[in-house]
Amino acid sequence: MGFDVSWHPISQREMHRWYFDRLPEMRRGDSSGLEAVLERYDPGKEKGHQGFCRKSYREMLVQGTKIGPDEPFSKTHGFILAAVQGLFRPYYYTRGGAFSFLIAEYPELAAYTLPFEEIVGEQFPAPLESRITENYSGGVYIPEDQIPRLASAYLSGKIRPQLEECFGNTLPVFLKALGHAGKEGLGLLEATEVVEPNPLDLSATSCCSYLINCDPEGVMLYSETVKAQLDTAIRASGGDPATASVTREVRVEQTPPPAPPEAPEDPEPPKAPPAPAQAPKKKGFFSRLFGGK
Repeated sequence: MGFDVSWHPISQREMHRWYFDRLPEMRRGDSSGLEAVLERYDPGKEKGHQGFCRKSYREMLVQGTKIGPDEPFSKTHGFILAAVQGLFRPYYYTRGGAFSFLIAEYPELAAYTLPFEEIVGEQFPAPLESRITENYSGGVYIPEDQIPRLASAYLSGKIRPQLEECFGNTLPVFLKALGHAGKEGLGLLEATEVVEPNPLDLSATSCCSYLINCDPEGVMLYSETVKAQLDTAIRASGGDPATASVTREVRVEQTPPPAPPEAPEDPEPPKAPPAPAQAPKKKGFFSRLFGGK
């Protein structure tokens, strides 16, 4: 099982405005801050999916208020935060390209990241891993001031080999995310399994956020790579890729709700399909968040 890694341009101020500052209000039964965010940003407006994005945002915040103090941050708040970001602006997909894993091999690269302890203070008592430890979690955060440093280090060749090793053919997508963040004065939040492409049928891609905001380049690269590998395997076995058929079993499982629009004229965005068979069973927090069994 690989990792479906995504990169979410977001500032520390937006983390608080869109998520962390809203949780205490929601626990008190006060949704005025939530409504103010929706009024200001109106997520989904460009494609007419305000109903979906508004309902998803409310549900994510409600679930955030239900997280226990001892639950791991990356698997709960970190993951929801990435999904929330995807409602408001574009994000990027790099199959397997995780900065968390790069830091494990080159610890000095942690200098380009900011631990969540320094972002949220003592708001969350559980250990804040600030990296990907398993599937369905938030990961590292590259803060606003480190984005230009990281880009400069790549351009100078200082860390080019490490980034090429980490991202492979998806490096242009990561650099696109880095460029987006740098241009807008944002940081980059890493996450995994926010979006899960089906490389053999992209229309069956699963998403825990707003799929339309996912930049398609990384998804297309993943699909092309899998299909090329499949063709090679078929030829190696003496078959013809043009006539071969592939049977792909899937496991039916509820994923983030493709919410019905709030108004009849509000078109519904693409629905989240069943997850691929090789995906790990979604249990515990993830099931509670998105209704899995």
